[in-house]
Amino acid sequence: MKKLLLIAMMAFGLTVNAQETSFGITGGFSNMTVKASSNGISISDGASGFYVGLFADIKISEKFNLQPELAYTAAFKNDESTNVITMPILAKYYVAEKFSLLAGPMLDLIVDETGDEFNSFGLGLAAGAGYDFTDNLFATARYSFGLTNRVDSDIVSTKMDYFQVGLGYRF
Repeated sequence: MKKLLLIAMMAFGLTVNAQETSFGITGGFSNMTVKASSNGISISDGASGFYVGLFADIKISEKFNLQPELAYTAAFKNDESTNVITMPILAKYYVAEKFSLLAGPMLDLIVDETGDEFNSFGLGLAAGAGYDFTDNLFATARYSFGLTNRVDSDIVSTKMDYFQVGLGYRF
């Protein structure tokens, strides 16, 4: 948890030197998928919910921005919830005036009790797109591929992926 907070502070600390920085809130639909594979056999299970968070939009150049976020994500299945803190650090490239492509690492931390054999901290690679309706209101859609094996095992590989669609508002 301390590492995640340190990384978040460093990411938001970048805003001090940026020429144009805006802050805002974001939220929307989230689907979390856990994939396990062993000996060429894979299974997956998903849970849907929501995410809500804060972000900084740091203008680097005319077409390139950096967008670190810190969000709470909840996924529900069978009357149980999984609670996760996510931190995507996305490079945003405007391919047109209002349309952008997003890519970058996404850290996540499961805040629920997971047991000793399950790694609650993960790293993924996120990619997606965004559309600015106005200077303040925008929509995004992205998918994060889990890179971290969440189970301490040489036999089974377990990874977590996220699909998120949401709206954001810049202040």
